[in-house]
Amino acid sequence: MRNLSSYPSVFFFEKLETIPLALKRFMWHIRNRMNIFNQMPRNHSLLQRWQKISFRLVLAGLLVMGPALSADDLKPEHKALIDAALPKEAPAEPGKPRRILVTNLAMRDGMPWQGSSHAIIPVHNYAFDQMGKQTGAYEAVFSNDVEMFRPDTLRQFDAVCFLNSVGVLWEDEELKQSLLEFVASGKGLIGIHDAIATFVQYPVYDQWPAFGQMLGGTENGGHPWNGEPMMIQVEDKDSPITAAFGGKSFQIADQAFQLQEPVFRDKLRILLSIDVANTVSPSRVLPVRQDDMDFPIGWIRSYGQGRVFYNGFGHNAHVFWDPALLEFTLAGIQYALGDLEADDTPRQ
Repeated sequence: MRNLSSYPSVFFFEKLETIPLALKRFMWHIRNRMNIFNQMPRNHSLLQRWQKISFRLVLAGLLVMGPALSADDLKPEHKALIDAALPKEAPAEPGKPRRILVTNLAMRDGMPWQGSSHAIIPVHNYAFDQMGKQTGAYEAVFSNDVEMFRPDTLRQFDAVCFLNSVGVLWEDEELKQSLLEFVASGKGLIGIHDAIATFVQYPVYDQWPAFGQMLGGTENGGHPWNGEPMMIQVEDKDSPITAAFGGKSFQIADQAFQLQEPVFRDKLRILLSIDVANTVSPSRVLPVRQDDMDFPIGWIRSYGQGRVFYNGFGHNAHVFWDPALLEFTLAGIQYALGDLEADDTPRQ
């Protein structure tokens, strides 16, 4: 009799450092759930058949997923652009050394997935990491291991950042409660672009409603603008978070989301929104949005004793070497960390 985990046909993949943690967990799931095979002789036909099937499943996953991307995969020309655009200093002095847990995890149907922003992971991870290091505002800790969201681990951080995460990352009720209580207790939540599509999967757009309520809204209906130039208006000209724009509108080509909530301004302090009158007509608009054509793209809010910052930019790589957008992002991060004071009172 032999333990299934000793068979190299599948489980040697677990040793490869390039395999995303979520895919490793899938392999562990296969191994740990199939204890029945541990009681079979090595030459048992059913065991041999299982080995072949599981090998193909994991190999298919590897082909779909590709190697895990990190800042180490950054192109030299992109690194140079980011380095030149990084803020020279933070808008506020940190009250203490700050640590942020950052995840790029993407899931679909309970399996690792490549979200639509997957290709720029090296770009945004490098920019996020270096922005903290260069200004001393925070230390970023990158992990796609959902076990990092357990209470005992999460309390080591001052904020969490869902940096282009997408899909239903976990179903574990303890992890859900841990995240909600973490932010409500006085910590920070930072969402970048695809974060609004986290704990969302077509056709059910609010699989964990409490997350969307905490973040400020839930994406639905696809992208009204998907790379077309958009005119962005600064709604809160007095906020220190929008100071980089000098109160002036600006144009940017990126991807935009729309919220399914009929009313949201009573809970959010909108910082930036799309100036629909001066932007090409959207390609698709939810019925609920056709009434108001309201498309916020940056906001802050309080949640319990904690603070939430959402930045809707971040699908295209050039966003992360735009000096004004990096300053905006850094200021929002410092608000979420509790180091930068900003009025988060909702305005209709």
